[in-house]
Amino acid sequence: MGAVLLTLALAAAPAGANVISPEPPHSPNADDLNTLYWITLIVVVALIVVVNVALLSAIVRYRERRGREPRQVRSGRRVQVRAAGVLAALAAATFVVSIVFTQKARDRAPTGPQGLQTSATVTGSGAAPIGTSTPPASQSANPLEITATGQQWLWRYTYPNGAFSYYQLVVPVDTSVQLDLVTTDVVHGWFVPELGGKFNAVAGKINHAWFRADQTGTYTGRSSTFSGAAYAADRIEVSVVTPQQYQDFIARQKRDIQDAQDIVVQQIQSGQTP
Repeated sequence: MGAVLLTLALAAAPAGANVISPEPPHSPNADDLNTLYWITLIVVVALIVVVNVALLSAIVRYRERRGREPRQVRSGRRVQVRAAGVLAALAAATFVVSIVFTQKARDRAPTGPQGLQTSATVTGSGAAPIGTSTPPASQSANPLEITATGQQWLWRYTYPNGAFSYYQLVVPVDTSVQLDLVTTDVVHGWFVPELGGKFNAVAGKINHAWFRADQTGTYTGRSSTFSGAAYAADRIEVSVVTPQQYQDFIARQKRDIQDAQDIVVQQIQSGQTP
Protein backbone atom coordinates (compact mmCIF):
# COMPACT_ATOMS: atom_id res chain seq x y z
CA MET A 1 0.00 0.00 0.00
CA GLY A 2 2.84 2.40 0.82
CA ALA A 3 4.55 1.68 -2.51
CA VAL A 4 1.28 2.25 -4.37
CA LEU A 5 0.67 5.58 -2.63
CA LEU A 6 4.23 6.71 -3.32
CA THR A 7 3.91 5.78 -7.00
CA LEU A 8 0.64 7.70 -7.32
CA ALA A 9 2.19 10.72 -5.60
CA LEU A 10 5.23 10.76 -7.89
CA ALA A 11 3.08 10.32 -11.00
CA ALA A 12 0.66 13.10 -10.06
CA ALA A 13 0.78 16.49 -11.74
CA PRO A 14 2.82 19.07 -9.76
CA ALA A 15 -0.22 21.30 -9.31
CA GLY A 16 -2.40 18.42 -8.14
CA ALA A 17 -3.32 18.74 -4.48
CA ASN A 18 -2.93 15.63 -2.32
CA VAL A 19 -2.08 14.77 1.25
CA ILE A 20 1.44 13.58 0.40
CA SER A 21 3.01 16.15 -1.90
CA PRO A 22 4.21 19.48 -0.47
CA GLU A 23 3.60 22.73 -2.29
CA PRO A 24 5.58 23.06 -5.56
CA PRO A 25 8.80 24.99 -4.82
CA HIS A 26 9.41 28.44 -6.33
CA SER A 27 12.68 29.28 -4.54
CA PRO A 28 16.03 27.45 -4.39
CA ASN A 29 15.77 26.81 -0.64
CA ALA A 30 12.22 25.47 -1.01
CA ASP A 31 13.47 23.16 -3.76
CA ASP A 32 16.20 21.80 -1.44
CA LEU A 33 13.69 21.19 1.35
CA ASN A 34 11.29 19.44 -1.04
CA THR A 35 14.10 17.18 -2.26
CA LEU A 36 14.94 16.29 1.34
CA TYR A 37 11.25 15.61 2.01
CA TRP A 38 11.01 13.13 -0.87
CA ILE A 39 14.25 11.38 0.12
CA THR A 40 13.01 10.97 3.69
CA LEU A 41 9.58 9.79 2.52
CA ILE A 42 11.11 7.16 0.21
CA VAL A 43 13.32 5.86 3.05
CA VAL A 44 10.38 5.68 5.46
CA VAL A 45 8.09 3.95 2.92
CA ALA A 46 10.87 1.49 2.01
CA LEU A 47 11.29 0.58 5.68
CA ILE A 48 7.55 0.14 6.12
CA VAL A 49 7.36 -2.12 3.06
CA VAL A 50 10.37 -4.24 4.07
CA VAL A 51 9.18 -4.71 7.67
CA ASN A 52 5.63 -5.61 6.63
CA VAL A 53 6.76 -7.98 3.86
CA ALA A 54 9.09 -9.74 6.32
CA LEU A 55 6.29 -9.95 8.88
CA LEU A 56 3.75 -11.35 6.41
CA SER A 57 6.29 -13.83 5.06
CA ALA A 58 7.02 -15.08 8.57
CA ILE A 59 3.31 -15.40 9.31
CA VAL A 60 2.65 -17.38 6.13
CA ARG A 61 5.72 -19.57 6.39
CA TYR A 62 5.50 -20.45 10.06
CA ARG A 63 1.76 -20.40 10.64
CA GLU A 64 0.11 -23.24 12.44
CA ARG A 65 -1.67 -25.91 10.36
CA ARG A 66 -3.87 -28.87 11.26
CA GLY A 67 -1.92 -31.82 12.39
CA ARG A 68 1.40 -30.01 12.40
CA GLU A 69 3.17 -28.04 15.02
CA PRO A 70 4.66 -24.71 13.78
CA ARG A 71 8.41 -24.64 13.71
CA GLN A 72 10.16 -22.79 16.47
CA VAL A 73 12.63 -20.36 14.93
CA ARG A 74 15.33 -18.58 16.84
CA SER A 75 17.63 -16.03 15.26
CA GLY A 76 21.29 -16.00 16.08
CA ARG A 77 23.29 -13.03 17.17
CA ARG A 78 24.74 -12.65 13.69
CA VAL A 79 21.33 -11.93 12.21
CA GLN A 80 20.56 -9.36 14.88
CA VAL A 81 23.93 -7.68 14.48
CA ARG A 82 23.53 -7.54 10.69
CA ALA A 83 20.02 -6.11 10.94
CA ALA A 84 21.14 -3.53 13.50
CA GLY A 85 24.14 -2.62 11.33
CA VAL A 86 21.97 -2.08 8.25
CA LEU A 87 19.48 0.08 10.18
CA ALA A 88 22.28 2.08 11.81
CA ALA A 89 23.94 2.69 8.43
CA LEU A 90 20.60 3.77 6.95
CA ALA A 91 19.95 6.14 9.87
CA ALA A 92 23.45 7.62 9.58
CA ALA A 93 23.10 8.12 5.82
CA THR A 94 19.71 9.79 6.27
CA PHE A 95 21.16 12.05 8.98
CA VAL A 96 24.10 13.10 6.76
CA VAL A 97 21.83 13.77 3.78
CA SER A 98 19.54 15.85 6.03
CA ILE A 99 22.47 17.95 7.25
CA VAL A 100 23.71 18.51 3.69
CA PHE A 101 20.36 19.63 2.31
CA THR A 102 19.51 21.72 5.39
CA GLN A 103 22.81 23.58 5.15
CA LYS A 104 22.29 24.04 1.42
CA ALA A 105 18.87 25.56 2.09
CA ARG A 106 20.47 28.00 4.57
CA ASP A 107 22.97 29.32 1.99
CA ARG A 108 21.42 32.37 0.35
CA ALA A 109 21.38 32.23 -3.45
CA PRO A 110 22.43 35.38 -5.36
CA THR A 111 20.02 37.46 -7.39
CA GLY A 112 19.36 36.11 -10.88
CA PRO A 113 19.77 37.96 -14.20
CA GLN A 114 16.07 38.91 -14.32
CA GLY A 115 16.02 40.25 -10.78
CA LEU A 116 16.59 43.64 -9.21
CA GLN A 117 20.34 44.25 -9.27
CA THR A 118 20.53 45.88 -5.87
CA SER A 119 23.08 48.38 -4.63
CA ALA A 120 23.78 49.33 -1.05
CA THR A 121 21.26 52.16 -1.37
CA VAL A 122 18.48 49.78 -2.41
CA THR A 123 19.29 47.11 0.15
CA GLY A 124 19.63 49.56 2.99
CA SER A 125 23.05 48.17 3.97
CA GLY A 126 24.89 51.43 3.49
CA ALA A 127 25.55 54.29 1.06
CA ALA A 128 26.31 53.65 -2.58
CA PRO A 129 29.55 55.07 -4.03
CA ILE A 130 29.10 58.59 -5.37
CA GLY A 131 28.85 58.82 -9.13
CA THR A 132 27.99 55.17 -9.79
CA SER A 133 24.84 54.40 -11.75
CA THR A 134 25.40 50.63 -11.89
CA PRO A 135 26.41 48.93 -8.64
CA PRO A 136 29.71 47.06 -8.59
CA ALA A 137 29.63 43.25 -8.76
CA SER A 138 30.33 42.97 -5.02
CA GLN A 139 27.33 45.16 -4.22
CA SER A 140 24.96 43.64 -6.81
CA ALA A 141 25.27 40.39 -4.84
CA ASN A 142 23.66 42.07 -1.80
CA PRO A 143 20.17 40.78 -0.99
CA LEU A 144 17.13 43.01 -0.91
CA GLU A 145 16.73 43.48 2.85
CA ILE A 146 13.21 43.94 4.22
CA THR A 147 12.13 44.02 7.87
CA ALA A 148 9.15 41.81 8.71
CA THR A 149 7.53 42.71 12.03
CA GLY A 150 5.09 40.23 13.53
CA GLN A 151 2.35 41.50 15.81
CA GLN A 152 -0.96 40.22 17.05
CA TRP A 153 -2.19 39.41 14.42
CA LEU A 154 -0.69 41.00 11.35
CA TRP A 155 2.67 41.31 9.59
CA ARG A 156 4.19 44.69 8.77
CA TYR A 157 6.89 44.93 6.08
CA THR A 158 9.32 47.86 6.04
CA TYR A 159 11.16 48.45 2.76
CA PRO A 160 14.64 49.98 2.32
CA ASN A 161 13.28 53.39 1.29
CA GLY A 162 11.21 53.71 4.49
CA ALA A 163 7.87 52.71 2.96
CA PHE A 164 5.88 49.95 4.61
CA SER A 165 2.89 47.72 3.94
CA TYR A 166 0.69 45.45 6.05
CA TYR A 167 -0.28 41.84 5.33
CA GLN A 168 1.00 41.82 1.72
CA LEU A 169 4.74 41.70 1.03
CA VAL A 170 5.73 42.93 -2.44
CA VAL A 171 9.10 41.77 -3.84
CA PRO A 172 10.74 41.63 -7.29
CA VAL A 173 11.05 38.33 -9.13
CA ASP A 174 14.40 36.47 -9.39
CA THR A 175 15.78 38.63 -6.57
CA SER A 176 17.46 37.37 -3.43
CA VAL A 177 15.32 38.72 -0.57
CA GLN A 178 16.41 38.67 3.09
CA LEU A 179 13.74 39.14 5.73
CA ASP A 180 14.80 40.48 9.12
CA LEU A 181 12.19 38.94 11.42
CA VAL A 182 11.24 40.80 14.60
CA THR A 183 8.16 40.89 16.82
CA THR A 184 6.41 43.44 19.00
CA ASP A 185 4.85 40.89 21.34
CA VAL A 186 4.76 37.06 21.24
CA VAL A 187 6.52 34.58 18.95
CA HIS A 188 5.25 34.62 15.36
CA GLY A 189 6.08 32.08 12.67
CA TRP A 190 6.66 33.20 9.07
CA PHE A 191 5.92 30.33 6.68
CA VAL A 192 5.21 30.38 2.94
CA PRO A 193 5.69 26.75 1.78
CA GLU A 194 6.47 27.59 -1.85
CA LEU A 195 9.24 30.01 -0.81
CA GLY A 196 11.11 28.08 1.89
CA GLY A 197 10.93 26.71 5.39
CA LYS A 198 9.54 27.93 8.69
CA PHE A 199 11.10 30.88 10.52
CA ASN A 200 10.24 32.41 13.89
CA ALA A 201 10.17 36.04 14.96
CA VAL A 202 11.24 36.08 18.62
CA ALA A 203 11.16 39.04 20.99
CA GLY A 204 14.55 40.56 21.73
CA LYS A 205 16.43 39.20 18.72
CA ILE A 206 16.51 39.40 14.93
CA ASN A 207 16.13 36.20 12.93
CA HIS A 208 16.70 35.99 9.21
CA ALA A 209 14.85 34.26 6.39
CA TRP A 210 15.56 34.36 2.67
CA PHE A 211 14.01 33.34 -0.63
CA ARG A 212 14.29 34.04 -4.36
CA ALA A 213 10.98 33.67 -6.16
CA ASP A 214 11.37 32.31 -9.69
CA GLN A 215 7.95 33.38 -11.02
CA THR A 216 5.70 36.38 -10.67
CA GLY A 217 2.44 35.76 -8.88
CA THR A 218 0.93 35.55 -5.42
CA TYR A 219 2.15 33.07 -2.80
CA THR A 220 0.23 32.55 0.42
CA GLY A 221 1.14 31.18 3.82
CA ARG A 222 0.33 31.58 7.47
CA SER A 223 1.92 31.88 10.84
CA SER A 224 3.38 28.51 11.84
CA THR A 225 3.34 29.30 15.58
CA PHE A 226 0.26 29.74 17.73
CA SER A 227 0.17 33.38 18.78
CA GLY A 228 -3.14 33.90 20.54
CA ALA A 229 -6.89 34.10 20.06
CA ALA A 230 -6.85 35.52 16.51
CA TYR A 231 -4.11 33.19 15.29
CA ALA A 232 -6.35 31.87 12.49
CA ALA A 233 -6.44 35.33 10.89
CA ASP A 234 -2.64 35.71 10.95
CA ARG A 235 -2.02 34.99 7.27
CA ILE A 236 0.79 35.90 4.88
CA GLU A 237 0.66 36.99 1.25
CA VAL A 238 3.73 37.55 -0.93
CA SER A 239 3.18 39.34 -4.23
CA VAL A 240 6.06 38.76 -6.66
CA VAL A 241 6.25 41.38 -9.43
CA THR A 242 8.78 42.64 -11.95
CA PRO A 243 11.66 44.80 -10.68
CA GLN A 244 10.13 47.92 -12.24
CA GLN A 245 6.73 47.23 -10.67
CA TYR A 246 8.43 46.75 -7.30
CA GLN A 247 10.27 50.08 -7.55
CA ASP A 248 7.05 51.82 -8.61
CA PHE A 249 5.22 50.22 -5.66
CA ILE A 250 7.63 51.29 -2.93
CA ALA A 251 7.92 54.80 -4.41
CA ARG A 252 4.13 55.13 -4.48
CA GLN A 253 3.82 53.73 -0.95
CA LYS A 254 6.34 56.21 0.40
CA ARG A 255 4.67 59.09 -1.41
CA ASP A 256 1.19 58.13 -0.15
CA ILE A 257 2.44 57.71 3.43
CA GLN A 258 4.16 61.11 3.30
CA ASP A 259 1.02 62.75 1.89
CA ALA A 260 -1.08 61.25 4.69
CA GLN A 261 1.40 62.46 7.32
CA ASP A 262 1.41 65.94 5.82
CA ILE A 263 -2.39 66.08 6.00
CA VAL A 264 -2.33 65.07 9.68
CA VAL A 265 0.32 67.71 10.46
CA GLN A 266 -1.74 70.40 8.68
CA GLN A 267 -4.87 69.41 10.63
CA ILE A 268 -2.98 69.56 13.93
CA GLN A 269 -1.48 72.94 13.11
CA SER A 270 -4.87 74.32 12.11
CA GLY A 271 -6.47 73.08 15.32
CA GLN A 272 -8.54 70.35 13.66
CA THR A 273 -8.86 66.87 15.09
CA PRO A 274 -7.22 64.31 12.74
